[in-house]
Amino acid sequence: MNHITVGWGQSRTAIIALLCAMAFVIAEVPAGASRNAVVKGKTDTMTIDKDNREIVITSLVTKDCSKAAVCDWGSRGQAFFGTKGGKAEPFFIFTTDVNRTEIDKALKGLGIKARRQLQNKSETERTGLKATTVKEDYLDGDPMMVVIRYSTGKDTVEVALEELIEEKITVDGKEVIKPYTPHFVYHGTAEVLQYASGCVVCPSGCFGGIIADNSVPLLTTTSKFRVNWEKMPAPGTKAEVVLKSLYSPVRKAAK
Repeated sequence: MNHITVGWGQSRTAIIALLCAMAFVIAEVPAGASRNAVVKGKTDTMTIDKDNREIVITSLVTKDCSKAAVCDWGSRGQAFFGTKGGKAEPFFIFTTDVNRTEIDKALKGLGIKARRQLQNKSETERTGLKATTVKEDYLDGDPMMVVIRYSTGKDTVEVALEELIEEKITVDGKEVIKPYTPHFVYHGTAEVLQYASGCVVCPSGCFGGIIADNSVPLLTTTSKFRVNWEKMPAPGTKAEVVLKSLYSPVRKAAK
């Protein structure tokens, strides 16, 4: 870098121009440098990765067998991943102390958008898949991937959330166990309502979090779920929950 000496006799304009040039050099980000931001909870953190349009949130694996679907088959709208202190906390199998408002703000900061928010007052007219169901009965927004990442000591394991959960439906009067096949979307409704559930990622088209499975209409709890603890990390394990947009920064959702 060339050294430039500024004397007292030089004009004020020249000095200001030089200071601006120096600020540009200092602020310039080297090629390959990280643009990640970190938000801290009490014991957990959230890393915002702008380049990959994802956030990585540390959490604790939690297990309360008294709650539906945690250890046995049950129907639920409560989240599988949520924040500590929320009303639905006992239902969560991944719990973080990063504030949900910060999580929601981070998702929106990555350009992830909600397209349809629905509230509880519309439940009776929208719930259930029926002949009169219309697309307006579904929460909607940018599609998301939800990935769980944890260490076994020697290996780092990555698994989609749905691979850790079993689903049971009724077909022609008979119960059928099938893979869990959610379609997660960002909708953000609970933050708009300031609903203190603590829920982040919910099944059953539930509006009470900020990401939901919208493969079914609003609050449709006809499926039963069961967490597969043979595949889950052990309770008490620290795990990362990765919330990732399906759209890269250069791709846009179809209107």
